[in-house]
Amino acid sequence: MDRLNHLPEPVRSLAITYLDRLQLPSDHLLITVDKREFESWLGRRVSSSIGGAYIFLRKRNRHAVLINLPRIDLDQPKALEIVVCEELVHMRDWIDGDRRGHAKHGHDRIAWRVAELTGASIEEVRSPLLPVKRRPFKYVYGCPGCGRTVRRRRKGRWSCGACSPRYDPRYELRIVEELG
Repeated sequence: MDRLNHLPEPVRSLAITYLDRLQLPSDHLLITVDKREFESWLGRRVSSSIGGAYIFLRKRNRHAVLINLPRIDLDQPKALEIVVCEELVHMRDWIDGDRRGHAKHGHDRIAWRVAELTGASIEEVRSPLLPVKRRPFKYVYGCPGCGRTVRRRRKGRWSCGACSPRYDPRYELRIVEELG
């Protein structure tokens, strides 16, 4: 359990509780609240919209868990507990040989198990995260062929999907307006 000492106290105590309840070993567990550290273990970036993540790192023979605190709605009393429990349920499933993930997040067998383990309602299990903030659109592109417009968040080269199903330079979209 001393591997968990670096975690903030609420995360540490919840991790200890659910490691015990789910009868999970902690000797091969890496757990962090730092998304960059988790990405370094993984060797790739992860979406910033996730509240938590679990993966088994085959090369290191370790279970890795991320608890992404900035995305968790800490104003909800059970939100942090739900996320910690869910990621450790994924670990329990992996150890038991169940390689299935979520069928539909919050509406599957995992959500019901988390609700049962935490004593939370299924509605609480479905909404422990803060709403995702979408970046605003910056550009309006127009098609030279049909005049259709498309809003984009970044610059790039695309052709009109209505005029040609594959990229076609004759129908390449051009910026017609810059927003904000």
